[in-house]
Amino acid sequence: MVRFRRGAIMASLVAALCLGTVAAQAEHGQAEFPGIGMVTIRTIKAVGSLPAVVLANARGRVLLNATVGGTQSEYFRISQGADGTLNPTVHYALLPGPDPTSRAVLAVAAATGGSDCAYEAIVFGSERGKLSLWTPKTIDTLAEGGIYVGQLSPRRGYGLAVWNFIWGNEPHVAPHRYRVSLYHLNRRRMIFYPTGTMTTRRRYSDDSSALRELGLTFPNLTKAIPDLSC
Repeated sequence: MVRFRRGAIMASLVAALCLGTVAAQAEHGQAEFPGIGMVTIRTIKAVGSLPAVVLANARGRVLLNATVGGTQSEYFRISQGADGTLNPTVHYALLPGPDPTSRAVLAVAAATGGSDCAYEAIVFGSERGKLSLWTPKTIDTLAEGGIYVGQLSPRRGYGLAVWNFIWGNEPHVAPHRYRVSLYHLNRRRMIFYPTGTMTTRRRYSDDSSALRELGLTFPNLTKAIPDLSC
């Protein structure tokens, strides 16, 4: 059993991100959600189906059942390799919500290809004792891009950022320009709404350099979740 308290998760998350991992991450586990209590979180990886995440309360009642992936193509339906490995797979990270009444979860499906990895993700969480999906549709990026959920800046507040490179005439492995899409969490409806995009002027070989040009200082959670990055 894994129990997470808000103060502990905030401290461990900051420390873990500095080390390149998210401590509050597991494929199966339990976590306490404000106003709801202890919740069991399971990732579902059934061959032929899309990855999913299921949350149930202590009595076994399903509180949320959400698929992760599938908006890009049928490529996100799970297949099994000759060695028994599944592709794609799904992982999640428990994250702080915008205040003590909430808790966020980022669930990411990672599909490995011949020369890259594609990520599709959802964000859900609790607010005042209710669980709901915070992303109206699946968000997607590649291994060169990233995702962040949390305080974007003092001015922007709590939100979601998704970024990826812009593929121009240059080869895949060459430096690229980057585009970042920003979302703000509407606290009344508990849904992320798009607030705009930012695009780099220069080309970069890594996303962290691109974020620095745009004055964005948050970490890339796809690189912080163990066993997710390719």
